[in-house]
Amino acid sequence: MFYNKAIGFIHIFKYSLWGGIKTYSNKPIQMKQFLLIFAGAFYLFSCQNKAESSWQTMTFLVDKPLLTHINLGDSANSHGDAIAYEQVLRDSTGKVVGEVLGWGVTVDIVDGDSANPIHISDRIGTAVFKFDDENQIIALGGTTYHNNEKLMKVGISLKRAIIGGTGKYKGITGDVTTYRFEDGSYKQVFDVKMAN
Repeated sequence: MFYNKAIGFIHIFKYSLWGGIKTYSNKPIQMKQFLLIFAGAFYLFSCQNKAESSWQTMTFLVDKPLLTHINLGDSANSHGDAIAYEQVLRDSTGKVVGEVLGWGVTVDIVDGDSANPIHISDRIGTAVFKFDDENQIIALGGTTYHNNEKLMKVGISLKRAIIGGTGKYKGITGDVTTYRFEDGSYKQVFDVKMAN
């Protein structure tokens, strides 16, 4: 396809600029012009043939998580406390396609001042969407929980950045939005751009 475009491009210039000249062997200046035009056409067509990466949406369903709480302080909610989780990852039809492995660390526990404290937990967390050992997507973000909540509320959404991937997801960018359902399961909606 590129060859046909390039030949057509050359013929247009050959007959429009040089009035139907059929040979360039005895005309050095015209040969240089021809080579310059050919090189320019080659460059333009090669640039056009590069596939542009576009944004796409991928939706997955995630089972209720298995949670492990790690208490590193002397209270139920303190700096450095962590939560680890794992979940079954399904496509939009319910077919199992992998698993989600995650980790969150509490980094802030009170807002406001000592007279009017607002008890919250801010966690920074990483989630690995593991389709297999070669193909994974990694997300990172922060979450706020109020009044010793352990899980996100139903009816709200949480957005995290996609910070990379492996295998066919290498170079992926974008974000993932998480929704929690009443039964404890989740929906993960990826808005991503794949690498070229």
